[in-house]
Amino acid sequence: MKICFLGCGNIAQAIIDGLLKNGMQPSNIACIERNEQRMKSLKAQDLQIIELENLASLNFDLIVLAVKPKDALSAEQSIFKLAPTAIILSVVAGIGIEKYSQPKSIIRAMPNTACAFGKGITAIYALDQDSVAFSSANSLFRKVGHVLILQNEDEMHRFTSIIGSGQAFLFQVLNTYLKELEKISSTDQVATKSMFKDFISSLGDSFSQNSNFESLINKIKSPRGTTQAGLESLEKNNLERILQDAFQAAEDRSIEISNEQ
Repeated sequence: MKICFLGCGNIAQAIIDGLLKNGMQPSNIACIERNEQRMKSLKAQDLQIIELENLASLNFDLIVLAVKPKDALSAEQSIFKLAPTAIILSVVAGIGIEKYSQPKSIIRAMPNTACAFGKGITAIYALDQDSVAFSSANSLFRKVGHVLILQNEDEMHRFTSIIGSGQAFLFQVLNTYLKELEKISSTDQVATKSMFKDFISSLGDSFSQNSNFESLINKIKSPRGTTQAGLESLEKNNLERILQDAFQAAEDRSIEISNEQ
């Protein structure tokens, strides 16, 4: 499979990193990017940097559209002007397929940055989910993690808020944990971060053994103990509602972005 990335920001770079770690040859990945710093980074990975005009002479299985939402529709039109038979895989947040000039040639996906580690979760949707191109897009994202095929494109807004933006919400919470640990740690910063890395990793290990959160919590807490006191405080301050409000705000913004185009 030969793919070209138009725009190589954070999400595109995460996908590229994951693909390279999975064994995809750099010669099968081309990039269209104007930011000089990013170009240096891409070249250091032995990736080919091409000009947009070269799309007419190069045969890519998929062109990954990874520009900012405000630039997505004009970029799509430029691609089809140069390569009329191209299949575009859009990872642009908030822009629905019907907004593009050729909806039947668009596959929409919403990956997260965990793709860089082969642990991504990507929602994917297209008008024709039986096409060879849709199958290729699925294969691409399975190389960097899990794929969730959506039957209704509107579900993409919610997915974006929970998985796409949700990582940042968890990072914000974990940052509070790290700051508290640093207050009482007498070791150097490197050692403290190493401790914290294992703390985070152990959460995933625990979930792998037992995916029932109530059971996991019960293994830690005891009646009238410290954990019970903390959990009661979280419940009193309605942690669940705080997170649900964050999901809703992100979803609302995704819908706003779509309506702005």
